[in-house]
Amino acid sequence: MIKEYLPKIKKIIWAGFLVSLPVTNFPYFPAGLGGSKVSVRPLLLYPLVLLTLVILPTLWKRKLPRVWLPFFVFVILALISSGLPILQGVTSELSEVTVISRIVRTLVTLFLAAAIYLIVSLVPLDEEDLQFTLKWLYIGLILALFWGTLQIIYVLDLVPNWYKIMRKIQRYISINKGIPDRIIGLTQEPSWFADQLSALWLPWIFSAVLMNKTVFKRSWGWITVEKILLVWMAVVLVFTLSRAGLVVAAVVVASGIVFFRPKRDPSTQSKQRSGIFGKIQYRYNNLPRFIRTIIPALGILGVLVGLFYFASLESKYISRMWNYWVGNSSEFQAIGSKSLRRYIRYIGFGPRFIYWETAYRIYAQNPFFGVGLGNYTFHFQDTFPAVQIGYMPELLKAMVPDHSRVITAKNYFARLLAETGLLGTAAFVTFLVVLAGSAVYLWLSKNSKVKYWGAGGLLALIAFCVDTLSYDSMAIPNPWIVFGLITASFSVFTKSSHQKEERQH
Repeated sequence: MIKEYLPKIKKIIWAGFLVSLPVTNFPYFPAGLGGSKVSVRPLLLYPLVLLTLVILPTLWKRKLPRVWLPFFVFVILALISSGLPILQGVTSELSEVTVISRIVRTLVTLFLAAAIYLIVSLVPLDEEDLQFTLKWLYIGLILALFWGTLQIIYVLDLVPNWYKIMRKIQRYISINKGIPDRIIGLTQEPSWFADQLSALWLPWIFSAVLMNKTVFKRSWGWITVEKILLVWMAVVLVFTLSRAGLVVAAVVVASGIVFFRPKRDPSTQSKQRSGIFGKIQYRYNNLPRFIRTIIPALGILGVLVGLFYFASLESKYISRMWNYWVGNSSEFQAIGSKSLRRYIRYIGFGPRFIYWETAYRIYAQNPFFGVGLGNYTFHFQDTFPAVQIGYMPELLKAMVPDHSRVITAKNYFARLLAETGLLGTAAFVTFLVVLAGSAVYLWLSKNSKVKYWGAGGLLALIAFCVDTLSYDSMAIPNPWIVFGLITASFSVFTKSSHQKEERQH
């Protein structure tokens, strides 16, 4: 009896998993995984546990994807790197945290990330499952956009006391109740919400728009649900006022237009409209392909930058990006001559270079295995470069005992180098290369359905590589979801192609 309903139960849990993706900081989190002591608390943990219980008993019957191999190598090397400091008797000089607790927490994070990736890559078994996955992935996006739109109301101050009303509801969704001048969606911070939009959902939505694909039966002429979602995402993304999110989105859009926009059918180009719009279309079609590619890219980028500028006029944190060059107040006169170096320091990006240089110095002292996951913070002060930090309050706090001195490299690959060494980093890069190869294989297919998954996968990998310049946490689910979707789609379509070949023989 249970076996008959098991596929339906799995689909329900899988839909719940995909819908829960927007909630990254759920207040009610298991104490065994950090409870209130951790900032990343994905709601997807609960359906993930249920999916694991459903899939594990059947795992031995299935042929596992070869894409997993470099990932498993990375996990093993990360475990070795993390075990070496314990064997060497490394101790912590920080009163806030011990070496053992830091390693344990980081390893729990690694195993959670691995579980997300493996489950996502295993659940879809055929094309129907992939379509089902996309639909519910988009439904999760719709929920996030809807909640973000409600937050835009208090940013624009359209309804009196709306911010207070939203704060009361938000406390049941996230540990952060929100801020009045930026939206956070269902996450912890504006930048986290922007990261979801630009790195998790945008690659798949934009690929569907470029290829004029939709997973929904409903459409209105040339207008599809995906095209509506793309416009909605652009508006909501602007109100996060996230610099990193906007950059990632711009790179994804530009890459999609330049590399993945399908070629026009010559037969359709010959069909011209009459009137002034027909003349404009005719002249546009006769421009060199490079120019036809640049024009829409610049147009979309210009609209995003324009919306971002007007939405951020009331935010000093964001407006300082251009006020440095155009400001004439006494604050700017005290800075002295303006330069790119001082500009980077002024907008608060200076400490990032210090974190990255320190990570490289830690790697240089421990080149093969690194210092172990999570241990960057214990070596930070000893390998800190000789620079003036009086103008960097962020770094000053990291040196003062009264404040929390647990810090990270603020860069994914810098952290990997410092904490897992050359071997661990090489294994992870190999894993990314294998994923990219899988996506390229799908993109080169003549089948438009398969091609879509290749384009979405490649854009998602591009987004991840750009995104790594601004964060280093393995706990954030976004990249592991993307990696899992690429692996799942590659497994499904290669399996179906092998089955067709077997039938022909």
